[in-house]
Amino acid sequence: MYLRTLPLLLAITASLAVHSVQAATTGTLTFKGQVNAGTCNLAAGDVSRTINLPTVKISDFDATPSAGFIDFEVSADCESDIRNVIFLLTGTPSTGNGGLFANTGTSGGIATRLESRAAPVGVILANGTEAQRSRTIATSNKKAVFPLKAAYQKTGAAITQGTLVSAVTLSITYN
Repeated sequence: MYLRTLPLLLAITASLAVHSVQAATTGTLTFKGQVNAGTCNLAAGDVSRTINLPTVKISDFDATPSAGFIDFEVSADCESDIRNVIFLLTGTPSTGNGGLFANTGTSGGIATRLESRAAPVGVILANGTEAQRSRTIATSNKKAVFPLKAAYQKTGAAITQGTLVSAVTLSITYN
């Protein structure tokens, strides 16, 4: 009896040993990301800053159109891949001399004169083109420093005692 069932048992065992092969499934993995350029920001102390000019007298303008010059700097802190920062100065031109920044203080006949001490050195005209009101400063050690100077300047009208207050907006772009 065992001999008759042996072929049947071998046939069943062989059929169990055969594995059916299924088709393989393929897929695609997509990886996405983005690399952004670094950034720059005005140094914290330059975001909202008051530049105090020295006190002058009306007689200081007897022989010169400008008085009370003061040197100062504004700066931007940048990431290491930033090479240049463009500083742009904008403000209301004086009615007496459009190249100067308007005085909203109490003194008459006076406005603010701004000058760049970086190339190109010279007056930054309040009513000038964007190129005349901006300077490109190269970064060094992740910082761009823009050297400036400011002064009182006659507008053409009679000078009266009082205060000088001029608001100038500083903005930056970078690459």
